[in-house]
Amino acid sequence: MSSLSKSLQARPSLLGARSMLSVAIASVLFQPQVTLAQDDDGTMQLEEVVVTGSFRDTMRNSIEIKRDAETIVDVISAAEMGALPDLSVAETLERIVGVTGDRFKGNSSEISVRGLGPFLGYSTYNGREISSGSGNRSVAFSQFPSELVNGAVVYKSQSADLVEGGVAGLINLQSIRPLDYGKRRFQAEVKGNYNDYDAKLNDDDGLGYRGSVSYTDSFETGIGDIGFAIGYAGHESSTPEESYNTSSTLRNCNSDRFLDGGSNCSWSDDNAAAGGGASANGDYYFIPNSFYFRQMESEESRDAVMTTLQWQPNEDWNVTADGQWSNRFYYEDRHDLYFDDGRRRISNWTTNEENAMLSYTGESRISSYGEYRERDEDYVGGGLNIEWNATDRLMLSADLSYSDTTRYQETWQTRFRSDRLWYDFTNQGNSNYPSVSVYEDPEDPAGTGIDNNLLNDYSFYDANQRARYGELEVNDTISALALGAVYELDGSFFTSFESGVRVSTHEHNNYDEDRIEYTDTNFADIFTIEQNCATPYPQEGYGEDANSSFNQWATYDTLCAFERMWGPEDWSLSPQDPSGADINLTEDISAIFAKVNFSTQLGNVDVTGNFGIRVIETSIESIGYRQDYNVVENDAGTPDDVSDDSYTFQPVAGTLSEEVFTNSYVNVLPSLNLNFGLTETLQMRAAVYSAISRPDMWWMGAGRDLDLGDGEEEFPSLEDAIAAGTATALGNPNMEATESLNYDLSLSWYPREDTMLSAALYYKDFDAGLQVADPSSIQETFNINGELITMDVNGLIQNSSESSSISGIELSVQHGFTHLPEPFDGLGVMGGINLADTDFNYYENGSEMTDDVVIDPANLPGFSKESYNTEVYWENYGFTTRVSYKYRSDYLKPFGSDFGQTNRFVDDTSSVDFSLAYKLTKNLQVKFQALNLTNEPYVEYRVAEDAFNRIEYSGTKYFLGLRYKL
Repeated sequence: MSSLSKSLQARPSLLGARSMLSVAIASVLFQPQVTLAQDDDGTMQLEEVVVTGSFRDTMRNSIEIKRDAETIVDVISAAEMGALPDLSVAETLERIVGVTGDRFKGNSSEISVRGLGPFLGYSTYNGREISSGSGNRSVAFSQFPSELVNGAVVYKSQSADLVEGGVAGLINLQSIRPLDYGKRRFQAEVKGNYNDYDAKLNDDDGLGYRGSVSYTDSFETGIGDIGFAIGYAGHESSTPEESYNTSSTLRNCNSDRFLDGGSNCSWSDDNAAAGGGASANGDYYFIPNSFYFRQMESEESRDAVMTTLQWQPNEDWNVTADGQWSNRFYYEDRHDLYFDDGRRRISNWTTNEENAMLSYTGESRISSYGEYRERDEDYVGGGLNIEWNATDRLMLSADLSYSDTTRYQETWQTRFRSDRLWYDFTNQGNSNYPSVSVYEDPEDPAGTGIDNNLLNDYSFYDANQRARYGELEVNDTISALALGAVYELDGSFFTSFESGVRVSTHEHNNYDEDRIEYTDTNFADIFTIEQNCATPYPQEGYGEDANSSFNQWATYDTLCAFERMWGPEDWSLSPQDPSGADINLTEDISAIFAKVNFSTQLGNVDVTGNFGIRVIETSIESIGYRQDYNVVENDAGTPDDVSDDSYTFQPVAGTLSEEVFTNSYVNVLPSLNLNFGLTETLQMRAAVYSAISRPDMWWMGAGRDLDLGDGEEEFPSLEDAIAAGTATALGNPNMEATESLNYDLSLSWYPREDTMLSAALYYKDFDAGLQVADPSSIQETFNINGELITMDVNGLIQNSSESSSISGIELSVQHGFTHLPEPFDGLGVMGGINLADTDFNYYENGSEMTDDVVIDPANLPGFSKESYNTEVYWENYGFTTRVSYKYRSDYLKPFGSDFGQTNRFVDDTSSVDFSLAYKLTKNLQVKFQALNLTNEPYVEYRVAEDAFNRIEYSGTKYFLGLRYKL
């Protein structure tokens, strides 16, 4: 599908969003005006506004904070815990213009600001860094339940006192300060949830729950004022999945079985006839190594506790301690129907203009594949903040913080294969799975077709088998200390001076999965599995929303099958034992800043602002390991037919050596923020500042991953197997932060307390970029079978000298129709549009792609050219109802730290959500919410549009609950 076609398909929804914004803007322009006065001295301080907890009050509070901020910000804020109206903090953030999430498995996760991707963003909790259980710096916002968070600020311009790290912006989650709140408040909420996809599972009713309770209070005591807040939130919910997927490896081929008689497809001038001329100019296609259909059950449970203790012994001291703890456990029970040989004997192929496969014929083994995965993740964080008014002009502060995440995961895998069969494959677009029909004889497809019921017969998968077990562990710890001072000045221009220092240590240990594999058939075969572990197909109606060719196949209890296949063998592992693919990293940061605030007048215009500088030194220590290997033959064939033989790398015991890499660099970040009070209701802000975004932790690892096709590739000889081995870099310790010079200009109009119109322009200039080194320029030696073998190293990402820029515009509106007669005075609308463009190039780096094909570079990881969010609400007579629509254009989503993979994109995404609440009494409210009402699929493609990597459906989620507040 062309870009133009996709744009036309999306246009009705986008025009609808724009029309709703137009109605709101027109209403604002022609309504009576109410002025909002500034402070007497003309300054604008970031203040907290006490609200009653209604949705409209939350919106008014957000407008007030945005209006009074000293930088360009957007805010969602409530005065008390539990007042945020969304199910997750990520969904709350998505209501801010320019803020979008990666909506994976039906839930928002990684957050992007202004469509610039999580790599260029940065997130903090109470101004402190947050550890992560992955290898990147993206925050798992689900570990901070919305029931226990009372606000979030998105800084779209920056000042010297803010912690560095976000070129796109800084997201700061806020906890309540009980003495500042000044009230006693008890709140409890319970919700039941229903997932229609979960209800399709056998012996499951689709139900789950969420619950929370919080208490806030303050006291006057003999040692001063003391306040505390404590809250608990927990849930058990399901995230089932039905999906079509492909392997992570994609290749370009131009061969045709009928023309060259080959086995696995390839790229060669000898196949030029397939393209009608020279290979580089002829037709070709992109194809994965395998593809599969997945049925998955998934359950998650999470418990979280947050607490804050605030003490003011007198008017000069303010001491605040806060802590957070959460535990998340989830499991996935996957049942896959695999076509293992995705590029074998390809013929009859057709492609679109971008060379994505539209249809073809191939030959493959078919597998019933089972995988059971458990993940346990713990987060512990906390901090101590002390403020001391040393004099009537000088305030000193200290902030000590700690954040730690530990993730542990176990995976059990089993596979049973059939003999090879022929199949026809037809691409059916981005909302349907591809159509696949299977048959025995390529000369007579119609007469030798395989009835899909045969896939339910366990004997169909009696060719060979495999069992695997793996463990991985990630430890991520951040500790920091910040000291600051603010000195009030009495000059007519300069109002205050701020300075401070901050030091932090970030330790990241990402232990590569420790894995063992077993292919011996002594203990169990498919017939033993059928007798002891067979299960009915786990659900009804598989793939009905995606027009799937297959609605069931033979399945089994994966854990049962694994134990039967493994027998009495020991399968305990130690993932913390060093391995060549481990990431062992320490990042030390030292920063110092100085900032001056000022206030003056230019004619009748009040002008406030600040200028400052922040200097940061970053030091990296990365430890890598090198291992000797042998190549081991897995003899699955016969003496006369070795086509089923495979080869894998096996480490040689006692040969592991440690290598330490160090690097350090300095960034100097000046900043200037200006606020112009043009009138009492019209405000202009301008900012010029430098900012940095640091590489993800896993980008700076020193490990190497040696791969021989994971045992799936077929090689005619041992020499060919070694030659086909690849080395992939698991990071580059010499990577440095990406720095940009940023220009922001915004104009905001505040005619009423619940009304705002805002427009912002921004431009970001990068003097460096990112690139993956040419593998042939990075060659390293590895000891394989006792010989030093030189290999090209794929996926080594590095800083480049290529300059680039990002420009964009934001438009946002927020309006309550309070001037209309009842009941329409309860109507309100809020929405935003972000349009961005960039000349940043992220080149295709797939290690299996040949240089013969020219593939257009992608943009920044996570960069979306367009994002929209619109929300209409009505609040009156105790009712609050909201309908929201979110849209985000396609964006690049790399495969974690593996930059040797082909570029992966998430297709355009949109969702419609609904909520309804009614206040039964002063203290009791009933709430209903529905997410993803239209059951939009999550779609990924690789390299070219329509070369789909994933088409996933997860259903609509419904929530019904009661909230009690006293």
